[in-house]
Amino acid sequence: MWSDRLSSWYAESGRHHLPWRGTRDPWAVLVSEVMLQQTSVARVLPRWQAFLDRWPTPSACAATPLEEVLRAWDGLGYPRRARALHGAAVVIAQHGWPGDELGLRELPGVGSYTARALLTLAFGTPSAAPRDVNISRVTARAALGVEPHQAPASRLDATLATARPGGMSRRDLTLALFDLGATVCRASRPECQRCPLQRCASRQRLAAAPPAPPPRRQGPYQGSLRQLRGAVLRAMLDDDPPRTAAALRARVESALGTVDPRRLGEAVGGLRADGLLPRAWPTMRRSWPPSPPT
Repeated sequence: MWSDRLSSWYAESGRHHLPWRGTRDPWAVLVSEVMLQQTSVARVLPRWQAFLDRWPTPSACAATPLEEVLRAWDGLGYPRRARALHGAAVVIAQHGWPGDELGLRELPGVGSYTARALLTLAFGTPSAAPRDVNISRVTARAALGVEPHQAPASRLDATLATARPGGMSRRDLTLALFDLGATVCRASRPECQRCPLQRCASRQRLAAAPPAPPPRRQGPYQGSLRQLRGAVLRAMLDDDPPRTAAALRARVESALGTVDPRRLGEAVGGLRADGLLPRAWPTMRRSWPPSPPT
């Protein structure tokens, strides 16, 4: 089997130090999974425990205004994730945890991967294997001999369903594949000489030439609308937020430099549509669009 030797490698080389590995509390696992979406482990490490210290249960988070959660999230990026996590906390506090994948996927911000991760890592309930970018990459390369964007999701899922070596739990299989993809079978620089999967179907291919880069999904952060949205939200969540559109533009330009008012309007409109602008926004709307700062 292509996954032979994975169990022994994980026992010796897995990232057992990651603090969220030491819990099966579903709230703690959900917080870690949401934080780790498109955010590096290094950035999440100092923030996960602090978040749980402040909001140790869904009920505690649900009882807090969204603005406070957004402030605590600052620096992790993608504030929509914080809004979704807060929304999930409200649902869980009112109705309890759903017991299956379909029910979990009805929680705000929880898709197929996160639902399966909760079932596997927290609840210990048999389910289809979670499949993130790291697990997809290892599975596609080792079992199918291709890059992950070249394999249909259904084929990756079917391959994972039969990947567990004897004596290895579903939880450990998932964590081992996470770690192998993150530390050895990396996207652009796989270290095949360190890989325990001797039957990897891509070993010769990757030794002959580096993998083709996957299709780029997202442009650079600097100068992006994401950066502008972050600056707007940070200003609006300040203890002394700007009260007019012109003041908001001045505050944002002090952080980023000159900003096209049309792009600023796009950023504000997107944040408003996402339900992320705090209570100060209704007052500011009367002075929109922004005029140049004086």
